[in-house]
Amino acid sequence: MKTRDCFKEGLLKKIQPNPDMSARSLSTANSFIKKAVSNFDDGNYDIAIVVAYTVMFHALRSILFRDGIKERSHVCLLSYIKEKYEDLESLVNDVDAYRRFRHTALYGLDQLATKDEAENAINVGKRCVSTIMTILKDK
Repeated sequence: MKTRDCFKEGLLKKIQPNPDMSARSLSTANSFIKKAVSNFDDGNYDIAIVVAYTVMFHALRSILFRDGIKERSHVCLLSYIKEKYEDLESLVNDVDAYRRFRHTALYGLDQLATKDEAENAINVGKRCVSTIMTILKDK
């Protein structure tokens, strides 16, 4: 979905830029890293991936709060980041794969994850947080 369509359908909405909400969203992302690792250590690989996706979501959403955008769609959040921050396209593509995994894990019946998949998801989550922290510091 294109970002302009997301705005048209009300799935993205302009708001006042909110540095406090941006910082809180990034803080939430950091707190979920520990939860993803804990689930990984317990062998709950599918849950670790779902939680790692939550890390990615909150990290990326911090950019939207900083830019003065409210989201009501994970797809539109990713569309906005991909269109406005072209250098993050590869990262957004990785995050989108975990978004789809999350959807299948939560609503499907047969989702199982391997240790390697969960470890990779946690690493993508950590990379997402560190990348977003750098972007927020630079702007």
